[in-house]
Amino acid sequence: MKTFKTLLVFNLTLLLLLMSACDNTGDKSLLTEIQLIKELTTPKDQAVMVYVPEGAFLMGTSDADMEFYGEFFPLRSPSRYDNERPQREVFLDAFYIDQLEVTNSQYKKFLSETGYVPKRYLDRPPFNVPDLPAIVLEWEDAVAYAEWAGKRLPTEAEWEKASRGTDGRIWPWGSEWDGSKLSGNDGTGLEDGYKETAPVGQFPQGASPFGALDMAGNIWEWVADWYEPDYYTHAPNRNPKGPETGDGHVLKGGGWAENLDFTRCANRLGGNPGSLLRGFRCAMDPPGEE
Repeated sequence: MKTFKTLLVFNLTLLLLLMSACDNTGDKSLLTEIQLIKELTTPKDQAVMVYVPEGAFLMGTSDADMEFYGEFFPLRSPSRYDNERPQREVFLDAFYIDQLEVTNSQYKKFLSETGYVPKRYLDRPPFNVPDLPAIVLEWEDAVAYAEWAGKRLPTEAEWEKASRGTDGRIWPWGSEWDGSKLSGNDGTGLEDGYKETAPVGQFPQGASPFGALDMAGNIWEWVADWYEPDYYTHAPNRNPKGPETGDGHVLKGGGWAENLDFTRCANRLGGNPGSLLRGFRCAMDPPGEE
């Protein structure tokens, strides 16, 4: 891990030098190099991670969003969105997040190397194909993988910022619905081509502003935070990490068979997730910021 952090420090130092060179020369080719440095691959699981810089973003659901939802989801009660309100500006330190959901191939490598016995990992057809997202039904089993990989689960705030960027958009690609940009808009496969979960990374057109993929649909994703319905009413506005305890842990992103309402960036689910298919992606602090 120390060697990996040394490499990160080198890359980030190089990034600063390239930015300075761009300022002085206007060389557009250097900008490409900067973009490449903003993606890295972690050695244990060979996962590509994208960089999310420090700064503020809009978290939760606004009054304007509520007006839109009333028209777009007319059968939904306004109280359905209470746990996403009020919308507020939240500041986060910089972090990295996996570009893709953890796959069966990666999760089985973890199980093979550690001998860990998961509580509920759905290792059966049709969900156990190597490049499909790993269906990890228990939060603790996701945490164990993240620790093995030298990473952690993202906080709810980190996940939402990585998904929606800083402008309060409704879905990762923007605020207009587009069923061609995710797996999980009809539950039949007629529109997205997949009757169940899709291999990770199949919808690059649905990328978030920071380059994360599959953050809407496919499978629900575990985050680090405990779930509390009214947490937003008293949460800190800087690096919130969730309540001390709660009713299960937060799930984000929606799944392949859910209504498009659940695939919104601001949507959050807690309590007993029942039979919902769920997995995860990992996050990591920049070197020196743990």
